[in-house]
Parts: sequence; C-alpha cells; structure tokens
Amino acid sequence: MMGLKSILMGAGFLLVACTSLHTALPLTDALSPAPLSSSVFVGHGRAFRFTDGTWVRLPEYDYEFSVVEKRFARHWEAVKEVHRLHPRYDGRAGPRDQTLFFKVWTSPAADGGLDLTVEGTLGAGKGHEKPGGGIVLEVTPAEKGWFVPFDTIRIRQSRGTENGRLEEVVELFSRRNGREVPFIKMQEEGIVYRPIAP
Repeated sequence: MMGLKSILMGAGFLLVACTSLHTALPLTDALSPAPLSSSVFVGHGRAFRFTDGTWVRLPEYDYEFSVVEKRFARHWEAVKEVHRLHPRYDGRAGPRDQTLFFKVWTSPAADGGLDLTVEGTLGAGKGHEKPGGGIVLEVTPAEKGWFVPFDTIRIRQSRGTENGRLEEVVELFSRRNGREVPFIKMQEEGIVYRPIAP
C-alpha cells in the first residue's frame, strides 16, 4: 500500500512541477537591471458589453488587479495580475487568475511626449503618451480566429499625480468598413503607489 501511495504522491508532484514551469513572463537567466523608477497600481475593473446600441453592465466579468511597472531609459515593463472573483464568471475571457506582461518601447515624439511600441501577452501595437501624461495604446490581439469577436484592443490611461489615482478604459472592438464596432469595455480605477527614494 505504501508503494501505491508513493507512486500517487510522485505523480502529483510531477504534475505540479510541470504546470509550474509555465509563465506569461519572458524567461531570462539574468537579473533585471535596476529601473529608473517603479510604480505599483492596485484597483478594480468593471466590465460592460455593447448590446442593442448601449453599454450593459457585466458584473460577472469584473476583476481586481495589481500592476508592477518598471521604467527604464528606453522602455517600460509591466506585470499585471487579474483576479475574477464573481461566482458566475464563465471562463470565456480566460482563467479566473491571469498574469499579463507588457513591454513598451519609447521614443521622443514631436509634441514633447513619447511614441510607444508595445508587445506582450495580449499582442503587439503602438501608442502615444502626451507630455503631461495620458496614454493611448492600440494592440492587435495575439489570439485571432472566427470565434474572436474583436480585432483591436484600445487602452486609455490617465493618472492623477495630485491624488495618486489611476483611471483606465480597455476597449475591445472591431474595425469594419471604416467604422468601429464595440464589443466589451472595462473601466478600471485604482491607486498608484510609488516607492520613496532612499
């Protein structure tokens, strides 16, 4: 009997070990360099679906999130953790608990802001950060096919430096015949935490 118990424990260990090798983050054998600055955002997102010409609340798709963002000389890196806790969540937007990774390359823009090129878990795209803040990114999703009802992800983000608040809208939509066809949007609100310099 001990032999069977040992085999089952060993099989369980192997399954856990195999699944623990998967990650949404890029792999590297070196430590990341120290960033020029870093921030942590914590908040929640409320979901809406566009139905019959109006936005309808979709509370089962709501989520809590946290983001760790590191800024370097020519790029940013962000890791976002998403947790959908509603008991009626149906899994259509992926696992309840997700890790998303974004790498954003920056270059100076004519208006004094930054032009952005993004790649990551959701796909690749471009965007812009205005001189005083305010980011708009458009990403072509990595997942494509007949059953994916959108072809563009737009992210609009603003941060209130005075009160440390974060506001972000994530829109999923399709472009058809020169017009945008909305599908889902998430309205995020959160607080921005920054470390104190030594």
